[in-house]
Amino acid sequence: MADKISITICGDGGCGKSSITLRLVRSQWIHEYDPTIEDSYSVTRTVDGLPYFLSITDTAGQEEYRGLWTASTVKSDAFLLVYDITNPSSLETLNYFMDMINMEAEQRVEDNQRLRRELGAGAAVTPVGLPPPVKIVAGNKCDLKDARAVTSRQGLEYARKNGCGFMETSAREMVNIEETFAHLIRRVVEARRVHYQPVVSALRPPSRAGHSVHTTALPPTTADASIVGRGARFRPSRFFAFGKDRKLTEITADIQECKKEAIEEPKQSVPNPEDDEPRGRLCRRLCCWC
Repeated sequence: MADKISITICGDGGCGKSSITLRLVRSQWIHEYDPTIEDSYSVTRTVDGLPYFLSITDTAGQEEYRGLWTASTVKSDAFLLVYDITNPSSLETLNYFMDMINMEAEQRVEDNQRLRRELGAGAAVTPVGLPPPVKIVAGNKCDLKDARAVTSRQGLEYARKNGCGFMETSAREMVNIEETFAHLIRRVVEARRVHYQPVVSALRPPSRAGHSVHTTALPPTTADASIVGRGARFRPSRFFAFGKDRKLTEITADIQECKKEAIEEPKQSVPNPEDDEPRGRLCRRLCCWC
């Protein structure tokens, strides 16, 4: 079953939020500008071999509609903050949305702490609250190079200052559309893993004392066995005993006995010239008969 990830797209009016969304969902690009109040879309994407169900909310950029942000919008897992690289004021407008997202992040921290206090010891084995929201800043319309008014460095510095990821996109040329949402998904997955890691660790069954645990022997190394000629010397630096019936003293005695035993080199046979003499005589006799 695909994990659900909610994404809210926000930014100033006319920066291309709806164009980015429609490029992802329908692979379409609409040239006409139609102001959006709030639209919702759903799409499934596979990232790193795993399917994810994306619930995308395209919000209004006009100032008169910004107050329509609902409680469900600010509870999203990730936020894509879009600005227009040809309009410097659109980058400054992101401060309004950034403040709202930061307030939501602080509220989540307070709610998580309150829930942990209420649950007490049960908080160690129960997933509590929500992870912090993921934020990525996207400079749209990067295909309009001649009309660029915000450099890539300025956008990157703004993103770093606010603790966000950064991408430059083009809905018209379909540049970095899929990559931006894949980046959002990976960041959400990582935020969830970090947030719920203590709970997962607490749910793992600990190993009980007094019970033997099967251990696989490590491969031999040069420190464990050295090959000399055709013989080998045994070194018990990685000696593993899995038997329960044998005592440690017996095992130690076997090790000492192995140390004392010497592996003799097999004697090489030296040819005797006298053995070839009868064969030579026979050959000479045969030659005489030919």
